[in-house]
Amino acid sequence: MVNSLVIVESPGKVKTISKILGQGYTVRPTVGHIIDLAKGRGGDIGVNIQAGFVPKYEVLADKKDVIKAIIDTAKSADQIFVASDADREGEAISFHVLSQLKDIDKPIKRIDFNEITKKAITYAIEHPREFNKNLFDAQQARRVIDRIVGFMVSPYLSKKLLDTLSAGRVQSVALRLIVDREREIESFIPEVYYNINATLTKKGDSNKFIAKYPQRIEQEEEANNIKNDLNISSYKVLDIQTKDNIRKTPAPLITSTLQQEASTKLKFKADRTMKAAQELYEAGLVTYIRTDSVHNSIESITAAREYLTKNGYKIPKVHNEFANKDQAQNAHEAIRPTDINTHPDKVVLEGDKQKIYKLIWCMFLSSQMNPAIFDVVKITILASKGHKLLSEGKILRDSGWMSIAKPFIKQDKDVILPPLSVGDVVDLVTPKVKLEKSQTKSPSRYGDASLIAELERKEIGRPSTYASILTKIATRKYVKETPKGFFPTDLGKTVVDDLKELFSFMDYTYTADMEKNLDKIADGKSDYLSVMTEFFDKFKVEFQKARGLQGMSTGFPCPKCGDDTVVRKSQFGFFAACMKYKSGCDGIINISIEDGKIYKKGREEKIDNNITCPECNAGMVYRPDGRFGPFYSCSNYPRCKGKRKIPFGKKCSKCGGELYATLFSGKLKLACMEYPKCKNIENLPDGAKVDWLNPEQVTPPTYHKKVEKLLK
Repeated sequence: MVNSLVIVESPGKVKTISKILGQGYTVRPTVGHIIDLAKGRGGDIGVNIQAGFVPKYEVLADKKDVIKAIIDTAKSADQIFVASDADREGEAISFHVLSQLKDIDKPIKRIDFNEITKKAITYAIEHPREFNKNLFDAQQARRVIDRIVGFMVSPYLSKKLLDTLSAGRVQSVALRLIVDREREIESFIPEVYYNINATLTKKGDSNKFIAKYPQRIEQEEEANNIKNDLNISSYKVLDIQTKDNIRKTPAPLITSTLQQEASTKLKFKADRTMKAAQELYEAGLVTYIRTDSVHNSIESITAAREYLTKNGYKIPKVHNEFANKDQAQNAHEAIRPTDINTHPDKVVLEGDKQKIYKLIWCMFLSSQMNPAIFDVVKITILASKGHKLLSEGKILRDSGWMSIAKPFIKQDKDVILPPLSVGDVVDLVTPKVKLEKSQTKSPSRYGDASLIAELERKEIGRPSTYASILTKIATRKYVKETPKGFFPTDLGKTVVDDLKELFSFMDYTYTADMEKNLDKIADGKSDYLSVMTEFFDKFKVEFQKARGLQGMSTGFPCPKCGDDTVVRKSQFGFFAACMKYKSGCDGIINISIEDGKIYKKGREEKIDNNITCPECNAGMVYRPDGRFGPFYSCSNYPRCKGKRKIPFGKKCSKCGGELYATLFSGKLKLACMEYPKCKNIENLPDGAKVDWLNPEQVTPPTYHKKVEKLLK
């Protein structure tokens, strides 16, 4: 009997594969990667950049016994099959295994399979393939780029911001998403509007229904006028329209949608989802879980359709097909059960695995069912005062795919309207006409599901990396994770601002383009050295500029003592400070840095010693670019963060305090400085002007959308 060694990645696969293969086969795991880039020692980053980005690999300390077990077994084997996963990381593992077996004179074959079943594994062994050098080079390029960025940028950040910090090519961009969203929320100004609903009934029918005023009303006076009109109106049916509302059949799950669905439906973190899914894969219950293809084999689709028909479900005449973004993905499969007849309620699984298996099973079957269809009725009601109201009824006519996916979807409640015909009279009944004040809502903070969806939409990273990205973000000091989503800390914002200003890898398009370049290597359309050279030539220039900025002379004299000023860094970005900043003189200048050049930012600062800081009594500096208008800040900033509003020159009519001009609900108002003791808000006097809205005098806050609208 031929003695064969099968080498897999995970120890969780060993038992299942050994049982399938039986006698004559020994299965050994690598337990993930066995080799990685050498750890940086004494400034060595584990890559010989000068020699053409040659990696310096070393055996991982905790894998020496694992490698010894594989080599010892290989010596007594007649043939060896390397069965690591079919992605970049799996191919890298296969090459690293190959490097450790180079002295063993035995046939070594590369195999892979999409599912751990007898059929799939037998086919793989009978049809071995070549080791894929292109796929390995793509992984190697990704790993080397990440090492260069991490080992060069992290110390730069730590030194500049005086903390032990880390940066990463992909997770730093994911952090930027969170920071950018938070700033959208901070700058968001809600707009007030009014909703009007009337409660009606058909004569002789006790069932009430709601009809809504269809337009958004922004003025309270207009809303009250409409409400009064409706309260004294009579009503009749003007128009009735009926149509089908079709909810399309969803595609089967891929890595990203599995994580999103588990987050929203099961409240699972991404790493928790992937852990359970990996264990299901290793147990032979589901296909490979790291995939971005919505394609499934015709055999699995046929089995699903047979199961549905046998169990009384309606299915389309022709099986459903779903389009991938990239045609090359058709070689892979979406996540599905290996045997559709293994019902979730009949297989004994623990905790998370049971829930994730049920989700995969339900969504795969759903993908081969009919769409769900709702009957929708839209009725237009005409009030005698000329206003039109709309009422909509919705009834589920055919549940289609929703009947299988029921445990994982929110069921729409039927809205049943009374039988009505055009011309029918309807009456206003209690609670009659209701006027509700509302306001627009700011964008929501990212949670696991929405952040994964945005990473996928912007093509940042790969689905298999999303869980680790979220874990790194959550466990560092850059964000706080709450039930309302990810909140960036001040440190997180500072890190993003610093990196974004200096490094192009923080651009959303850069990260997506890099993934495409790595795919080109994998497809044989580019090569390792070309991609690495293009990356490093640009990165080196950016890094040298970044490293040289801190402490660089600006050429601008100190506004206080006339001495030279140098570049310094605060949590709000770069500024120029006197050479004697920490030893006697606290003169500072606002600057901006573009393409490595230093410019004065806005007007030169002048300290007004007649206006004193409420915190330290120092003179203050006029700042034109506040979020809600100009203000005074302490001349000792950033050591002192004292602020003062700018009096408008009018006293508060309620408490006698000073009023100041600001934006309130998107409009210029006068607000009391005694807030929160006094919350008085007043209109500007007729003909009054606000200097900071005159672009010739002061540059307004450019990021404030409401101000920009007013300027236009």
